[in-house]
Amino acid sequence: GVQRIRFRKTGLGAGAVQIDEGQISYFGPLTGGVVALREIERLSLERGNYPAHWKLEQPGQQPVLIPVNAAGADGLFDAFAALPGLRTERMLAELSDDKTLSVVIWERKPLRPRTALLH
Repeated sequence: GVQRIRFRKTGLGAGAVQIDEGQISYFGPLTGGVVALREIERLSLERGNYPAHWKLEQPGQQPVLIPVNAAGADGLFDAFAALPGLRTERMLAELSDDKTLSVVIWERKPLRPRTALLH
């Protein structure tokens, strides 16, 4: 309850977010995109723009940038909370911080180290 309220913004920003069956879609006036929640490799908060944007990165696709105040963006709270190991309190603290630097909120741990050899 309280964490969702801290996450929620006005919903009056550009574009709209839809979350359906593990898929996040953003439809904006200039950009948009779709990512599968289970395939997200990195979630960042990009504060260089106003308003700040969520940056969702998935292998083989361009990152999807979603304004934190886009219509339906409050539904991202539950989607992000489902990411394994995501620290909700840290995400909320970063969201309410007025810094201008971007920050990685969550990153998927690789199944094997990048230096591991197959043979």
